[in-house]
Amino acid sequence: LEPPLLFLLEEYKNYLDAANMSMRVRRHSDPARRGELSVCDSTSEWVTAAEKKTAVDMSGATVTVLEKVPVPKGQLKQYFYETKCNPKGYTKEGCRGIDKRHWNSQCRTTQSYVRALTMDNKKRV
Repeated sequence: LEPPLLFLLEEYKNYLDAANMSMRVRRHSDPARRGELSVCDSTSEWVTAAEKKTAVDMSGATVTVLEKVPVPKGQLKQYFYETKCNPKGYTKEGCRGIDKRHWNSQCRTTQSYVRALTMDNKKRV
């Protein structure tokens, strides 16, 4: 499963921008060099509408996510970038960076609305 071409082109542009920076600027802009870690570990992946059959629209109704989007020269697959809490990734005390004496830390997957081509139960797209 690969991301859409548009995202691949953006990654290549970012790579070219990074190649033009001096070594000092690159060293200070790389978070891995500073030892930074996310507060809660997560996993991210591209999923298609074939894996996401239904969704909830902004009015709370359950809709069917269309696997392919019609375009003038055929059809395109819909891709969604999904980030979830990594159940194996966090420390045994919970998420990092929280004082365990005062706070109960845990990773919670949240949801957000994204644009997608869908069909309701009356077959309206």
